[in-house]
Amino acid sequence: MDGAFTYRRERPYELAVDFRGGGTHLARWVFSRDLLLDGQTCVTGEGDIQVWPRWQGGEPRVFLAFTNGAESCVVSARAKDVRALCRRLVALVPRSEERRYYDLDAELSTLLPR
Repeated sequence: MDGAFTYRRERPYELAVDFRGGGTHLARWVFSRDLLLDGQTCVTGEGDIQVWPRWQGGEPRVFLAFTNGAESCVVSARAKDVRALCRRLVALVPRSEERRYYDLDAELSTLLPR
C-alpha cells in the first residue's frame, strides 16, 4: 500500500492522504494539518485519526492510525520525511496565518441562516 499527501494553500487547515494498493484507490482521509505538525513530537488526535512519534529502535518514525469504526489501519513514515513535509506545509502557510488564505467567517456565513 502506498500513501500520498495532498495540501492546498486555499484549504490551509486540512491535509489529505490517499491510499492506493494494487493500482486501486483504497481510501482518502482528510484531517487537520495540525495533527501531523504536532504528531511529530507528541501523541495527538482522538477518535478517527491519531498521530504519534516513535524514537525507539532503529530509524525514528511517525505513526498515523485511521479508523472509521468498522475498519482501521496504522501506517508509519520515516520521521525525517514527515519533518520535510511539515516544513513545506509551514513554508506555504505559516502556523497562525491560515486565515490569510481561507476566510472561515465568510464560509460559515454561507452555512448559517441570516
